[in-house]
Amino acid sequence: MPYCPKCKYEYRSGIKTCPDCDAQLVDELSKPSSRDTELVVVGAYPFESIAQQAKLLLESNGIETVLLNEIMSQTDIVLVFADGGVKALVRKEDAERAKEILAEL
Repeated sequence: MPYCPKCKYEYRSGIKTCPDCDAQLVDELSKPSSRDTELVVVGAYPFESIAQQAKLLLESNGIETVLLNEIMSQTDIVLVFADGGVKALVRKEDAERAKEILAEL
């Protein structure tokens, strides 16, 4: 199955160009090494339940997401607010698309 290297979507065999961004599809997506992956914050939420909704929305759109302060939010809400809430982080190259998706939340 071909994939879009920019959008990370999978397409049916026979499709050569991504209909969303016009990029040439590739047979396999390259996996960045964890050492080279830069994460950026795309959202901060006062409650873990809202952060989980954001994570679910992003991951259902093919964007891997990490939540920071997820454990602390279950123990001390005052500390979470002091630290800016539960943060959603994604790869730098996915940040722009993630922010567009999160605007729907």
